[in-house]
Amino acid sequence: MHSDPEYNRLRWQCRRGMLELDLLLLDFLEQHYLRLNETLQKDFVVLLNYPDQSLQRWLIGDGDDVDVAMQGIVKCIRQQAGQGDEQSS
Repeated sequence: MHSDPEYNRLRWQCRRGMLELDLLLLDFLEQHYLRLNETLQKDFVVLLNYPDQSLQRWLIGDGDDVDVAMQGIVKCIRQQAGQGDEQSS
């Protein structure tokens, strides 16, 4: 467990209205966030400000309509969750 206030704030933001998102985002934060480059870390912070419905479509659903600015972090999360898009170029 981290004592860094920023990390703890992110943990709190990962708690969503949907259990699936909670588990996915918290696992990603705890297992992978600190190893991301600075750009992807910033993108993750921005991603957490999107509504649950968008996150569900992008991370759990088909992910076809991902905001262009979020494509990198969404792809990273999906890959780490074993949901990587094998059809991507």
